[in-house]
Amino acid sequence: MKNDALDRLRGKLLGEVLGPQDAGYDAARRVYNAMIDKRPAVIARCLGTADVVQAVRFAREEGLLIAVRGGGHSVAGHAMCDDGMVIDLSLMRGVHVDPANRTVRVQGGALLGDVDRETQLHGLAIPTGQMSETGIAGLTLNGGVGMMLHKHGLTCDNLLSADMVTVDGELVTASADRRPELFWALRGGGGNFGVVTSFEFRAHPVGPMMLAGFLAHPVEEAPQVLEFLRDFSATSPAHLSADALFIHAPEADFVPKEFWGMPLVTLFVRYFGPMEQAWEAVQPLREFGTPLYDSVGPMPLVAVQSMLDTFTPAGNLHYWTSEFVPSLGPEQIAAVAAIGSDLPSSLTTINVHPFDTAATEVPPDATAFAHREDSWLIHVICQWKDEADSERCRDWVKQTGKILKRFGSGNTYLNTTSEDDETDRVRAFWNEHRLARLAEVKAEYDPENVLRFNHNISPAAREPGS
Repeated sequence: MKNDALDRLRGKLLGEVLGPQDAGYDAARRVYNAMIDKRPAVIARCLGTADVVQAVRFAREEGLLIAVRGGGHSVAGHAMCDDGMVIDLSLMRGVHVDPANRTVRVQGGALLGDVDRETQLHGLAIPTGQMSETGIAGLTLNGGVGMMLHKHGLTCDNLLSADMVTVDGELVTASADRRPELFWALRGGGGNFGVVTSFEFRAHPVGPMMLAGFLAHPVEEAPQVLEFLRDFSATSPAHLSADALFIHAPEADFVPKEFWGMPLVTLFVRYFGPMEQAWEAVQPLREFGTPLYDSVGPMPLVAVQSMLDTFTPAGNLHYWTSEFVPSLGPEQIAAVAAIGSDLPSSLTTINVHPFDTAATEVPPDATAFAHREDSWLIHVICQWKDEADSERCRDWVKQTGKILKRFGSGNTYLNTTSEDDETDRVRAFWNEHRLARLAEVKAEYDPENVLRFNHNISPAAREPGS
């Protein structure tokens, strides 16, 4: 792109405009997953909604496709593109809490850690994901699975409204009574419809203290651990979240040194209800088997929400997959245990997450998020540091995905899925009826598919003049 065009955009924005020749360009195009190496024609680092409007209008004038960066945490690399414009919201991280009404207004570039810090000042929380460096925008637009799922549902289930800049550079608001079809689509339909600059959420009284930690078991005992977790989760309190994690124990303060680097299956325990009931609620988990170590204890919610950051730091090479598995019977448990016992790198983890109660009590057509059946989300997070290991690690993930699909419901959680040319994971998530409805919304707000760097939905065909 010519310098005079970039200068014209600089004159319209308060934020920074970066082209390939500018200092800071390479830093600005780096994202969470080091496998992503894309070179946009221009990066517009917006400071507010007005900047976003101007950036979108400029992109349309110049015929540029648009990618949107919120937290930059998309493992599929949707925050970046080659040759087009990146509208970078990472400087828009404001969070405003209304404690009287228990609502929170969050800008599109905010991270989960930003949200937690502000909401916890008032003893409130939004059900979000499991890593503090995740962006609120991508998490919400594709659903939002996290530790409060059993009690308060998905992140998108707690969305009250959204401000969005359309591809024509107009600012619109979507809610249950204003543009309801767009509001339906934004809750699970991804970043297909416009640039969402702020979200309004319902918050819940949670914290500031919780009971949380890890109960570590030898990986050889994985079948027994998974069977126990399955049976315990069927009747566990709504305020209690327990996942199984296959890991190599990190060199962290909460892990005794003698276990550093050891392959383990751990129960990740988080109780966010009344503290006077906490120890009794988690006691069955602590009494199961003979844990190698037990790090469960009281800690602030903001610390709990960053505990998994230790396992998935930015800058590693990543390739992920996931599958919703309807049940954990003996065959499924044996398969997951075998996969978890043979991880391709010491940085790879597998999360076995129960998906039920509040998240599955929402009517299937209430939001665009398509999966509302009781199940288990098996999330494979393969990561490594040396590019020489890339082919081997990716092949392992693809083979693991094929195994999981034998037991799966045909659905994946799109926030946990890398791009895969062999499988249309979009159609695996949305059925044809739902996809047709989303395509109509896409046709209304982005008929030329300008926003295609996402889990893309093609706009519905329109008759000439309609």
